[in-house]
Amino acid sequence: MLRFDDLAQTVLAAGDRRGAGAVTLWRQCVDLIAQRDRADRGGMDADERAALLERLAGLRDGVSETQRLATVVELGGRLRSASLVEFFAGDRPAVIAAALSRARLPETSWVAMLPRLSPTARGVLRARRDLGDDVRRALESFGATDLVLTSDVAVAPEMMLSADMAETVVDAPMAEVSSDPAFALVEPSFTAPTPPAPPADQIRHLVDRIEQFTSQRRDPAALAAAPSGPVPVRAFTFESDASGTIIWVGDGPRAALIGLNLAEPALAGGSGPDGHVAGAFARRSGFQNGRFTIVGGTMAGEWRLSATPFFDPRTGRFQGYRGQARRPHLHEVAAAPDQSAIFPGLSGDSLRQLVHELRTPLNAILGFAEIIEQELFGPAGVEYREMAGNIAVDARHLLAAFDDLDLAARVARGDGGGAAASVDAALLVSQVAARFAHGDAGRHGVDIAIAAELPPVRIDPVQGERMVQHLLRTLVSVAPVGEPVTGTCWFQPREGAGRVVMAVDRPSSLDGMEEAQLLDPGYTPDGDWPDGPLLGMGFSLRLIRSLAEGCGGALTIDGNRFLLSMPAEGAGDGHVGDTAY
Repeated sequence: MLRFDDLAQTVLAAGDRRGAGAVTLWRQCVDLIAQRDRADRGGMDADERAALLERLAGLRDGVSETQRLATVVELGGRLRSASLVEFFAGDRPAVIAAALSRARLPETSWVAMLPRLSPTARGVLRARRDLGDDVRRALESFGATDLVLTSDVAVAPEMMLSADMAETVVDAPMAEVSSDPAFALVEPSFTAPTPPAPPADQIRHLVDRIEQFTSQRRDPAALAAAPSGPVPVRAFTFESDASGTIIWVGDGPRAALIGLNLAEPALAGGSGPDGHVAGAFARRSGFQNGRFTIVGGTMAGEWRLSATPFFDPRTGRFQGYRGQARRPHLHEVAAAPDQSAIFPGLSGDSLRQLVHELRTPLNAILGFAEIIEQELFGPAGVEYREMAGNIAVDARHLLAAFDDLDLAARVARGDGGGAAASVDAALLVSQVAARFAHGDAGRHGVDIAIAAELPPVRIDPVQGERMVQHLLRTLVSVAPVGEPVTGTCWFQPREGAGRVVMAVDRPSSLDGMEEAQLLDPGYTPDGDWPDGPLLGMGFSLRLIRSLAEGCGGALTIDGNRFLLSMPAEGAGDGHVGDTAY
């Protein structure tokens, strides 16, 4: 079967983008070149490659250096395109270093590329130890020409060195720094077979500039204001005796560590190891990353210990342990889940980035599915149209889930709502309930009894409709087939204006479930409710609660009902419609 691949044309046809859209397009272009422009895969069309590189050059100013650097790091060893390597070699020094240190090219490609690289890029290649002899000889042919300074060279501000680097250069002989890419200021001349050595006045000028820069950085007032306290210890080595008592410590405060014991597990509120370390000690075996807790002092907190036993070489008797300790990594520390988070483990910015990364290809899939389903470009078989229709339905469901994710991210950032206004509560609830009145293919129905003369509520109209609709849609999706979703809506007087409460009865499928289970985003991973919310019922309920709290209301869960309350406006004396159902 002949297949037409128009992925590159689709990417090139995308309009100008900014922000996250520019980053996405940048990554798409980089991935296309990295996948197709490889010597071991036959390369790619020259015009297509040139067009993609030109598009990358136009996007570079709209993509931050950090994002460009992250793209190179993500490629890693997949960076095997000579044209892409040469493109990155014309970027900022950090991007150059990341690309040239990770690229995997044939020796012939490196040799052919070297004359077109900057001295900085060649300096990165000199630090690599995995290049062949031909590349080494080609790099050596440039030699001192990478350090030649002409009399009309001015040191640009971006070429100024850091204080640490400057001190190293001042103290080191020129022979040691000649290969450092930071000193590559002038492109070499390829016409001179034997480049002359740098004149003494040029070297003196460079040293004077470095000394001047260093003296400016050594501000006495700044040095006096620097913190003089002890540097926190993040790791130390230790040795214990045969009883498990630590008797020697390296790189750590002896008074805080000597005397601690590895043999007995820690009691509640005391210092000591966990059962893994104590059990290994009892067996005289080594252990890795065992927990050790220190209570009080400068070394207080959790540590991770790794050690091996040692024995007397003459008698074979156990003598103790030698090992090292370190602070635990972030992923090694247990933390209680944040029950208030809409999606634990992901920040609002991460959610929005996820939505932007996924929505673009999904929109393209949906568009092609609709083209096939509606036969916009010509006749299509029944099977293809049916398949395209199913794809379009699934894509719309995914887009609705992405909208929920985007809304959750904006709520988490505090910018999910608009200006509050007076909203007719009865009209709001009745209109939303009417959308579910006949249910899905007659399987469900929604019946909300609304009290007479409900006062208006003071909320953002858009967010109010969203939270009512989300609540009803979530409960309809998990209700058993044929079971209607019922509820009531009334005014509840309170001090001040009071509130309007919509109480929806629990479907029988949720009987007996605690609130923690209902709000757990990871609950029912086996799909107890095939028609349930795509992101899970826990996510939907957390989102509804966040929307309600954002407009001054609340979502509470009792044994029989879900109660969504909204702040009322101008309720009068509280006698109107105050009957609780």
